[in-house]
Amino acid sequence: MKLLFFIINEKAGNGSGRKVWQKLKHELDQKKANYRSFHTKYPQHAEQLARQLCSMYHDKIEAMIAVGGDGTIHEVVNGAVDYPTIKVGFIPAGSGNDFSRGFGVPKSPIEALSLILKNKSGKKFDIGQYRLKGASKKGYFVNSIGTGFDAAVSKLTNESKIKKYLNKAGLGSLAYVGAVLFLLFTYKLTDVVVEMDGAIYRYEKVWFVTVSNQPYYGGGMKIAPNANPADGLFDVTIVHHLSRLKLLFLFVTVFFGKHTSLKEVAQHKGQSVSIQSNDSMQLHADGEVIGHIPVQAEVLPRKISFLVK
Repeated sequence: MKLLFFIINEKAGNGSGRKVWQKLKHELDQKKANYRSFHTKYPQHAEQLARQLCSMYHDKIEAMIAVGGDGTIHEVVNGAVDYPTIKVGFIPAGSGNDFSRGFGVPKSPIEALSLILKNKSGKKFDIGQYRLKGASKKGYFVNSIGTGFDAAVSKLTNESKIKKYLNKAGLGSLAYVGAVLFLLFTYKLTDVVVEMDGAIYRYEKVWFVTVSNQPYYGGGMKIAPNANPADGLFDVTIVHHLSRLKLLFLFVTVFFGKHTSLKEVAQHKGQSVSIQSNDSMQLHADGEVIGHIPVQAEVLPRKISFLVK
């Protein structure tokens, strides 16, 4: 008999994960579902749990389900990536939940659970693989990696003391907006070299570079409107030579995907990308700060089976 394995981050959404799991557990017990649950206790624990469980019980796992935010699904995928026959599901309980938007997961946790219980076949999607200079270990991402202003914003947002109060009010995305406004007047622009499938692009006065596997990041910002997690390609967005006032305008239009009409926004499609600069620039993967560039990334086509619409 196969089981659903749930990895729950109770601290996701500053405590929303715990409430969401209580509702899910009640629903699972009511339906007499066959499942086991595991709770994370510290950062990277979801990745460790996923890897260990896949190794020990790969023949008994119906699907591995992440309950939390984008950071939780990021960790679970990194732990399960070496077991491509194991399907992965997601139930949103975080503040951003961009994976839900880009991969067609219902906002309601109960509806997301219902989808998982009804759809056991899964669908193959691309993920990204990255490697930092000097690092022996590869990493993986489902939404995006980014360097520059957006990575600095991610770091500030994750460290924000007010974020938990906004999450309780259902306004978690405002923490991201607040970080944008704070850094808008202090961030230092840099020059960047982007290599895409062998072609080299040089950009001056760069705000940020984002490598997208799906359209959304930052809690609903449609940074790459045409990105498709099943086309075998990245969408790379470079924002450069933009005034601080115009950047503020960009962060208004980006929620609607209209920023791409600005001449200061460059976009490329490709399978492999490297980003480097003479300046130190932070790097995030799925909203989690992971280090600094240079970084090399490539698409892994149809690598993971996700239980989505």
